[in-house]
Amino acid sequence: MFNKMMVLVLGISIFGIIGCSIKTPEIRGVVLDEETKQPVEEAWITATLGIKTKTLGGEVHKYLSVEVPHTRTDKSGRFSIPSRRFKKPSFPVGFGTDIETFGVGVGTVNDRGGSIDLMKDIGRRKVEVTIYIKPEERTESEYFAHLQALYNYCLTGRFVVEVPPVEGGCDEWELNYAITKHERYLERFKKVVEERGYSTALDQLAYLYEKKDDYGRAIETFRKSITIMEMKGLLKFEVWQRNKKEIEWKISELQKKLEGVKK
Repeated sequence: MFNKMMVLVLGISIFGIIGCSIKTPEIRGVVLDEETKQPVEEAWITATLGIKTKTLGGEVHKYLSVEVPHTRTDKSGRFSIPSRRFKKPSFPVGFGTDIETFGVGVGTVNDRGGSIDLMKDIGRRKVEVTIYIKPEERTESEYFAHLQALYNYCLTGRFVVEVPPVEGGCDEWELNYAITKHERYLERFKKVVEERGYSTALDQLAYLYEKKDDYGRAIETFRKSITIMEMKGLLKFEVWQRNKKEIEWKISELQKKLEGVKK
């Protein structure tokens, strides 16, 4: 019995010592246009690590942000992401952690993007990469999901997998990026929005304008939202009447802010 207990204790001790953390390599890279092979400036860079941990309740999957969101390419299309170390859940919380995904993604304001898988580079000290980007083909629902992530980040500081929230939230460049993406979506899927008679993206855009202190455009956008609901005949339903009242209240609040700025 004593020997069995010693084996168990030793096993637990070894489990806690070996592989107690995951270290990602330092990443240095360049982003090029796939067609022209020219460097791409101001491409937004994200790097994520996906892990799977075995627990008493089953497998737990997590996606971790390797770098805070403010990483963009310079005039030469270059970027760098420092090495990071992530602590694995230890016994008795976890019974082993495996890396499922590790890579870098790239996006631009004009809807071009690309990515690279770096799973084979886990364990290396440094890695050099070249990422080629091309036009992204997104369905309406895929594009909207992308907008949701941007909107939530700008309002809460949570960038998809970033926990806790990014300190300070989105910066001015990222706010302009999110606004432009919303504008592109509404232009590209204009007929879809008009056919539905409502678009969450339209209201989100208004709130982003407000965050930028562009109260005039925020008011204009909210009014457009009401106009589309009227054109589609949605306001005969109580739920949309409530929605209209909420928007009208917000417009009134924004008008007060706008008057305060003009004084």
